[in-house]
Amino acid sequence: MKSVRIVLLVTGLVAFSTACASSGASTSFESGKVKVAAALYPIEEIVRAVGGSQVSLVELIPPGQPAHDYEPTPRQITDLQSADVVFYFGGGFQPSVEKAVASLPNSVRKVDLLKSVELIPISQQLAGTEGEVDGEVLGDGSDPHVWLSPANMQLMVEQVRAVLVAFPSVDAPAAAAAAASFTSVLAKLDTDFSSGLANCESRVIVTAHRAFGYVAHDYNLEQIAIAGVSPTDEPSAKTLEAIARSAKKNKVATIFFETGLPAELSKTIANEVGATTAVLDSVESLSNEQIADGANYVSVMQSNLATLEKGLACS
Repeated sequence: MKSVRIVLLVTGLVAFSTACASSGASTSFESGKVKVAAALYPIEEIVRAVGGSQVSLVELIPPGQPAHDYEPTPRQITDLQSADVVFYFGGGFQPSVEKAVASLPNSVRKVDLLKSVELIPISQQLAGTEGEVDGEVLGDGSDPHVWLSPANMQLMVEQVRAVLVAFPSVDAPAAAAAAASFTSVLAKLDTDFSSGLANCESRVIVTAHRAFGYVAHDYNLEQIAIAGVSPTDEPSAKTLEAIARSAKKNKVATIFFETGLPAELSKTIANEVGATTAVLDSVESLSNEQIADGANYVSVMQSNLATLEKGLACS
């Protein structure tokens, strides 16, 4: 009897170990669908719009989390390794994510969506401070925040569609129709921005970090950023003084800070120049509250437009 108990105990331990191993090797994907990993919320929205129920989608960035310095969890690394395709933004925007993507096997298709749009060099976004901002804050290369342009989003929709229809299980006509429908919505959003920001008393936006360069580029605005491309790029005292001078010179009435980021520097400059503050959303991820309210890329961007119209005194 004792030997029987020992055998049963050993058998149970082996079964438990096997189950744990299987659980550790499992992924978040559904079987029978194209397995897609999205490195950022706007990508997730495009994939859902185009692929619909034909794809199984995993987004890396949790709700409300900043994207720049996010490090994938071990479970997410497993998801990436088992994905059919990973859509991400390169150019150093998410260093840890890019490192993880670079290490993936050749069986995983890797698509850098920055390559589907025309990038704006950071050097083209600095006119507002007339060269006074410290070089350490300016950074090099191009602005990676391409999704804040509805026009760029339309180009990325087409790129995602082209990638997804290469998989035999995807219904190409259905994906094309879905892509066309979402593109139409984005085109309307682009038109709303163009008309809403056409006649404004001010055309200068002072932002918490250099995230809104494409909004400025597309709609003839001028961005003065307090921090660099990453919100962790702390400005020096000299930079803050230069920004305050530029804000006063341009009679800036509103300083914009961002959802989920510290607002102290924005409020400091606002107090210095006698301006109010308002919140813009960089749409890197949705908060749990936004998700509960049914928010999406278009609704958040519409809220951004309303904030800009008020802050810039548009009519």
